[in-house]
Amino acid sequence: MKAFETERLLIRPFVMSDLEDLYSLYSQTELMQYVDGTSRSFEVTRDYLRRYISDYKRYGFGLCAAILKATGKMVGRCGLIPIQKETGLEGELVFMFKKEYWGRGLATEFSRAMTSYAFEKLHLSCISAKADINNIVAIKVLEKIGMHLVRSTPKEVKYEIRSS
Repeated sequence: MKAFETERLLIRPFVMSDLEDLYSLYSQTELMQYVDGTSRSFEVTRDYLRRYISDYKRYGFGLCAAILKATGKMVGRCGLIPIQKETGLEGELVFMFKKEYWGRGLATEFSRAMTSYAFEKLHLSCISAKADINNIVAIKVLEKIGMHLVRSTPKEVKYEIRSS
């Protein structure tokens, strides 16, 4: 996956110089409540960033920096987590935007573009996504882009969409 653009976003692979911006994102407890419930330390963030860069090199896609084209600033992280299955490679759609950018439709804009890119350019057959059961906004985004509920637990929901 090379960098690609939506109307307002540049989605590009992470580089180590993104560490400060990613740490700023991962230290926002309001965002992290839907991930694992706690903010991440600088060291843990660095480890995640290294994994994101490694996944990208290994699979050709992974989690990326979301850059707002109007300002050139990183406003989130999003992409596909590579998932190796017996039937082949799939991706788990993820997105996280800084709180000050909530309510602007960026998650929907990204998610639509990413699913199209995944099917057309990466030739993936299935994309899944998980959301905390309390993250109503994320669930609405997944439904808005055409994903279908495949599992629900008291803690999270799982959605997927398959290529046509």
